[in-house]
Amino acid sequence: MNIVSLILLVIIVMLVAFIRVLWDKKEDYKYRYEISKDIQASVLRQSARTEREMAELRTELGIKRAECENMRKLKNGGRLLSREESRRLMSDNVNHPNHYQGDIETIDYIKDKLTDEEFRGFVKGNVLKYVSREGLKNGDEDLKKARWYLNELLEVEE
Repeated sequence: MNIVSLILLVIIVMLVAFIRVLWDKKEDYKYRYEISKDIQASVLRQSARTEREMAELRTELGIKRAECENMRKLKNGGRLLSREESRRLMSDNVNHPNHYQGDIETIDYIKDKLTDEEFRGFVKGNVLKYVSREGLKNGDEDLKKARWYLNELLEVEE
C-alpha cells in the first residue's frame, strides 16, 4: 500500500466517522422533537381539562364568566387588576414590569398572602436589594424600584 492509498483510506474513515456523528445528532434531534410534541399535547390536554372543570364549576355555582372577573377581591379590601388593566400598565418597568404578566398584580398577591409584618419584611428586603445593586446592574432604574418599594412600606405603615 502506497502513501496515497493510505491517505485516502484515512480520509474515507474520517468522513464515515463524521457522517456517523451527524446521523446520531439527527436522530437525537428527532427524538427530542417527538418528546416536545408529546409534552405540548399533554399540556394542551391538561389545559382543556382544566377549562372544562372551571366551566362545570361555574355552571354548578351559577356564576357567569364575567362575574368571576368581578370576584377578584383581596382580604385587605383592595381589588386585583384585570388582565386588560395589567396589560395597559405593563410598559412601565418600575411600577408594572413586563415579566409580571398575569391576571393579578404580583405585589397584591404577595400582600394578600403575607401578614402585615411579613409583608413589611419583604418590602424592606426589596428596598435593600435595589439600593445595594444600583451601581452594579440597572442604575437609576434600581433606585426608582427601591423608591417604589419604600412607598409601599410607607403605605403599610399608614
